[in-house]
Amino acid sequence: MSDERVLVDTNVLIHQINGDAAIEKLLQGKKVHISFITEVELLSFPGYTVEERAAVKAWLKEFVISDVNAGIKTIAIDLRSRYHLKLADAFVAATAAHWHIPLITQDKHFRKLKGEVELREV
Repeated sequence: MSDERVLVDTNVLIHQINGDAAIEKLLQGKKVHISFITEVELLSFPGYTVEERAAVKAWLKEFVISDVNAGIKTIAIDLRSRYHLKLADAFVAATAAHWHIPLITQDKHFRKLKGEVELREV
């Protein structure tokens, strides 16, 4: 594993769950962080069977899960108010900004955060 740390948005992990080899390759060797929001979004999908939810919960142990803290809350409030982000997106972006690590995402609406967060679009 390299020393490179990245924060991965929920949509990227959904593609990985669905077997996207390009995402798997992109994340290989990196220390992957996720926001607590991503954990909640992935575990609360209503279509899971009990077994599928348990498998996702076990899979999430591979990642560093960043819980909310005062710094992340402050950044999320600022980003949400200035850029009119959805609450979940504000927390994801704030987590990357707080830890000074790139955000890997497929959501183009994060582009408006250029200069606030290092983005890597896939």
